Amino acid sequence: MTKPKNVVLILSDQLRADCVGCGGNEVVQTPHIDALAASGTHFTHTFSQHPQCAPSRASLLTGRYPHVNGAVSNHTAMGESEITLGEYFREAGYRNIGLGKLHLFEQKENAAFTETAQTGGQQSDATSPDVLHEDYKVWLKHNGYWQAAEEAYAIHGTDQYWDDFQANVNPIPVEAYIDSWVGDRAVEAIQRQSAAEPFFMFVGLPNPHMPFDCPEPFASMYDPADIPVPTTFGMGLDRKPPIQAAFKREGRRVNYEHLTEVKLRQAMAYYYGAVSLVDEQVGKVMGALETAGLRDDTVIAFCSDHGELLGHFGMLTKSIDEYPILYDVGLRVPLIVNTPDGKRGHIVDEPVELVDLCPTLLEAAGLEPGPEIQGHSLCPALSGDEAPARDYVFAESGAVKMIRSRRHKLVYYPGQTYGELYDVTEDPDEIDNLYDDPSHRTLRERMKTDLLDRLIGAEAALHGECKRGAAYWRYLHTKAFESSSQ
Repeated sequence: MTKPKNVVLILSDQLRADCVGCGGNEVVQTPHIDALAASGTHFTHTFSQHPQCAPSRASLLTGRYPHVNGAVSNHTAMGESEITLGEYFREAGYRNIGLGKLHLFEQKENAAFTETAQTGGQQSDATSPDVLHEDYKVWLKHNGYWQAAEEAYAIHGTDQYWDDFQANVNPIPVEAYIDSWVGDRAVEAIQRQSAAEPFFMFVGLPNPHMPFDCPEPFASMYDPADIPVPTTFGMGLDRKPPIQAAFKREGRRVNYEHLTEVKLRQAMAYYYGAVSLVDEQVGKVMGALETAGLRDDTVIAFCSDHGELLGHFGMLTKSIDEYPILYDVGLRVPLIVNTPDGKRGHIVDEPVELVDLCPTLLEAAGLEPGPEIQGHSLCPALSGDEAPARDYVFAESGAVKMIRSRRHKLVYYPGQTYGELYDVTEDPDEIDNLYDDPSHRTLRERMKTDLLDRLIGAEAALHGECKRGAAYWRYLHTKAFESSSQ
């Protein structure tokens, strides 16, 4: 495979795998994302390693698991000795551009990128746009949009906003809306790009992350009556870990037991509108690359950092530190990788992880993935071969850990008598919790052992000096068993 030298990574925020057209959604309109999938490889069963923004981003950009790189929640930064995708490219002489929502914390944002234009995150409970990054704030003020931004954030302080579960029309004009601003900055950066200089561009689109508040005309793009609610919406949480009922009652300042079907449909309509707005920005980036003559020399990846509950068991948004929730809808994300000479319209159903993206993009650009990277390169699949086989994909939220095969899924709560076990082939909505089912006890105990093996295999000391070379921990994990079996 010819090695293109440029890499563009477009990362949406909180976008579910089944909320794009190429992911099987028959309502939402995502023509640009679908076109990207049609001309590249679509990994249909991609799992985030954490259902929160910062740890997932740290994981996909280092190729290392959250409990290893140190970014275990939205309030913790990865270790300074971790190496991000941007740092690998920067060391190779790339122009590194970070746009929009980065959420890597200052030390790594400065280390990874040679130039940035940032927005920060929207922070759905903030009542002032002062929470936004200075780059975007200055632009809003200079171009006459600051009053609209203040009006948008003032809505967050109203009872109606919380009664509607953070769903409203954003008064900021679409041309100044946060994702539009990021898309426009990406176009400008591409227009300034020299064909002779390799570049890595990270495009961090802040949506469709809550609040559910896209601007017009996207807010009116979908009729709530046309949007089906999840089959689990009215179901109770019996036989589920008590964390979930607590989250539903009080986890995000609202009681989701009061979420009606009417209000859910409206929130979903705004969520779909935000997805289509994100899709428009993908189209801007693709068009700019074509116009600049850079498309044939560029690897393009599109994905999201995690999913969204979106009415699953009557809940919205995502897991937080106090209420770890690891349903597939919060972990499965779209992943599309497009290379100039890769196989077109290739669909890979084999389960993969977001940690695989870092080594994939490095290898696709002709760079050697670092020895400490734990993900597996998916480059063979880009040419039509099989993706690397895994017995399980892995995810975590604090102390709660998950492994999932194509057939079964275990969520383990350490020190607790409860847990979760699902047959995701027969029960893809994870309704029937088999954890305490006597007929599945052998499977449960075997998967607990498999989880322990997986965690031990993922131990990866980086924060010490090794006299025997990088990734020496791999040797420690295998050598003793090789010698004892001889």
